[in-house]
Amino acid sequence: MVTSMNLDHPILIIIAIAILITVLIASIIPVGLWFKALVLGVKLSLFDLFIMKWRRIPINEIIESLIDAQSSGLEIKRVELEVHYLAGGNISNVVNGMITSKKAGLQLTFKEAVQADLKGINISNAIKENISKKYKG
Repeated sequence: MVTSMNLDHPILIIIAIAILITVLIASIIPVGLWFKALVLGVKLSLFDLFIMKWRRIPINEIIESLIDAQSSGLEIKRVELEVHYLAGGNISNVVNGMITSKKAGLQLTFKEAVQADLKGINISNAIKENISKKYKG
């Protein structure tokens, strides 16, 4: 005798809804990248990623930049990068510039990096050129 699935059981309805929500979340936000960030010590919630997606902020670029910053010992907040992006800034330029600055033993604040970026300065190149001029001259 063939029996049909009885959806009167609340547990089946809950499981179906949970599966639907999981598939929906996985299609909207990069769960793999979120997990990578968590493993590497970047604090982000799935809700943060959902809000970033809703604001049309490049999630991958933000997370990769946060991972790079964290790996280099820089403390940059996700919100700071989002605000800079929304102001028309280049997130990678700021983070890479700060990393280059730190490796060169220079002090460059996030605010200074943002100001330089918004002026159109390639921060990493400017630091490298400044260092090479110092040793040539």
